[in-house]
Amino acid sequence: MANISSQTEIKLWDYHVHLENGLYTIEWLQKFLETAQKRGLKEVGFSEHAYRFKQAAHLMESKGFRKKWAEKYCTEDIDEYINLVEKAKSEGLPVKLGIEMDFIPEHEEKIKEFIDSYPWDYVLGSVHWLDEWGFDIPDLKDEWDRRDILEVYKSYFELLGKAAESRIFDIMAHPDVIKVFGYKPDHDLTDIYEKTAKVFKNSDVCIEISSAGLRKPVGEIYPSKEFLEVLKKYDLPVIINSDAHYPEHVGKDFDKVLKYIKPFNLDKICSFENRKRKEVKLT
Repeated sequence: MANISSQTEIKLWDYHVHLENGLYTIEWLQKFLETAQKRGLKEVGFSEHAYRFKQAAHLMESKGFRKKWAEKYCTEDIDEYINLVEKAKSEGLPVKLGIEMDFIPEHEEKIKEFIDSYPWDYVLGSVHWLDEWGFDIPDLKDEWDRRDILEVYKSYFELLGKAAESRIFDIMAHPDVIKVFGYKPDHDLTDIYEKTAKVFKNSDVCIEISSAGLRKPVGEIYPSKEFLEVLKKYDLPVIINSDAHYPEHVGKDFDKVLKYIKPFNLDKICSFENRKRKEVKLT
């Protein structure tokens, strides 16, 4: 369980930041920190997609498109990434070491072994694939028009729940990213949200509130107000992140996120170190 501390005023942080569009150098990393400083952030947590690394290629293994897609991206050496962030830490820079891991249920045990092999401060868990369909990949968007949207949502949230139940992850990233292209079922999702929130509670995970959706076709913060209402009901801890892929996105629209969550009286956010969670009061 997390420790909870309070203070009169806190600075926010951003733990969902990707370096993948540049080289693994201190100079590139510093650009993200410069934006963070300008936006008054306390620290930055880097969380590369695991599928970027040759050492994690087997965790996307499949008999179809997913494997072929991942093979184009798993070009990097994870040790180079970890060494960069650890070097930044040793130089006193305000950084944390994280990773974003896709939950592929048939590879759950291998994913756990992989995660346990490295010194993370936190692990983001995400769902981007329903079998061979990467539902948020722009080139695969047309598949939405061939699917029953409600059934897609049911499958997504069921898999998200299984991800939480695995207890591999510290933070559940962008929890309703399924809405990324704006496809939404003409159906009340309260029961699905309730079931998912119960699983989150039992699994003791932190939930990401992400500004990234504002930069996507859906144009909305993750999660939706309806989902957030249910998450609040279960008193789930949260963290505010940006899912930045470029320096200019670090901490972007956090002011909008704070305004968005104010009616829900969410009064604490999470930070992590060495996989240990601390909850800090928002004042």
